[in-house]
This record gives sequence, C-alpha cells and structure tokens, in this order.
Amino acid sequence: MGFDLWIAIAIMTVLAVLAATLVVARLYSDAGQWTMLGLTVSAFGMVMFLLYGSGQLFWARVIPSSAAIIYSNFAAIFAAMAAGWAWRLPDTPAWRRATLATLLAISSVVAILMPLLSIALRPPPPGGDAWRQGVAMQTSWATCSPAAAATLFRGEGITVSEAEMVPLCLTDYAGTPTLGLYRGVKLVANRYKRRVVLLDGGLTRLVADDDWPVLLSVRLPFGVEDRRFVEQWGWIPGMGHSVVIMGRTSNGDFIVGDPAMGLEIWSKADLDLLWSGVGMRVE
Repeated sequence: MGFDLWIAIAIMTVLAVLAATLVVARLYSDAGQWTMLGLTVSAFGMVMFLLYGSGQLFWARVIPSSAAIIYSNFAAIFAAMAAGWAWRLPDTPAWRRATLATLLAISSVVAILMPLLSIALRPPPPGGDAWRQGVAMQTSWATCSPAAAATLFRGEGITVSEAEMVPLCLTDYAGTPTLGLYRGVKLVANRYKRRVVLLDGGLTRLVADDDWPVLLSVRLPFGVEDRRFVEQWGWIPGMGHSVVIMGRTSNGDFIVGDPAMGLEIWSKADLDLLWSGVGMRVE
C-alpha cells in the first residue's frame, strides 16, 4: 500500500497512545464534572473534525507529505484522549469505564486506518489507459481523479496511466479522497523531481498566473437554475469531479480536459460557477 502510509500510521498510533496516557496520568481530576467535561469536549471535537476538518486539501500546506491524509486526521487524537477520560470517570463501575474506553480506543484506530479500510471495504476499479485528444478518460465513474492526474502529468511531459494512479490516489469504489489525490500527484512528482503547488487566490489568481496545466476539483452547486449542466452535460448537483485546465483559447475561454468527456471549452462564467478554489499544479 505504500511505505509512507505505514510510517504515518505508526507515528499517529504512537501519538494517540501518548495522548491517552497523558490524560490517564495527568490530565484528569477527581472531581467528576471536570473529567466528564474533558470526555465530552474531546468526543465532540472528534465528531466535528470528522464532519468539517478531515480530508481537506489545506492540510497539505501544513503537512506537505504524501501521507498527509493520515497525519492530518486529528480525530484519532481526540478519540484517544476521550478514551483516557472515559477510563478516569469517577464513581463508575470498572466494566462500564473499560467498555467506553475500549470503544473510543477502537474509534481512534479506525480513524487512523480509515483510508486503508475504505479500500478494503470498497475495492477500487482497476482503471485503464484510454486517451482522447491528450485527455486520460476515466474508465469508471469513481476514477475521474486518477484520470485527471494522468492528464496533468501528460501535460508536464510525464507518462502515467489512470490505472497506475488509482492505487496511488487511494481511490476506492466510491471515489477518491482529496488528500488521496494529493498523495498520488505528490508521489509521482517526487519520482520525477517535481514539486506540487496548491492553488490559492481563486480564479483571479489562476488567470493572472497563466500557468497551465492545472488540476481542479469542481462541483455543480445545488440550486443552479441553468438546467443545461444537468440535462445536456450530465452534471449531478453536489457531486465532486476532477478536471484539468490545459490552456486558454484566443478569446480567453479555458481548454479543459474532462476525463468524462474529453476536450471541452469552458467560459470564465462556467469555471467561476463550478470551481471552489481547490486545485494543484506540478512545477
């Protein structure tokens, strides 16, 4: 699966154990309300992180590692701390404390192993190596991101297939996590002594940089009144997709490599609607 992931799993496991040990040894109070508060806050922090913080590409700025998907999952640390406080609950039978602490400890382990568990539970399609006009075509609905990554590298003079990118990007049957896509691009870029640059500054900065190709994560927002996106072009509101901007036309439109369709021309208004600012390039 990747040496980088196993190293990250080992490090996060050690950190989780240390966090739980610190709580059990030092960060508790004989006053039940403070221990319960610690348990509540850490459990709440775990849930909120999983809902709103987990898997976001901005973590790769803080942790520029191919295993950022593991290192940035602080839900494991929250769960481990909650397990420590659960074990220290006063006036509670040992079996209840042990049961709750064990369940939270299991939650911590699951959080650390989640990318691998997802692949085990939802095995990915094998991918392929189909191309159309310089665009890697996705061979299943779940492989748009590996295909887009292959197109990005083709634009940089690096030959790689969708099939090769599928395991590197941690793609499973349900799709590709954002930090999984980053991992795949990072590993191939490292192989060829290239650097992955995350995009910032939105569409204005993207146009000003005029540096192509770039890989973008796009999505059709809910409530868009223009029905052509759904009825003519097959977009599903709320579903993420990956494309590569390969350049611009003489009138300022964007030449887009869409792994579902091939080469397309998007207007600035199209891109402004579909792109939320998440993307990367290779330098």
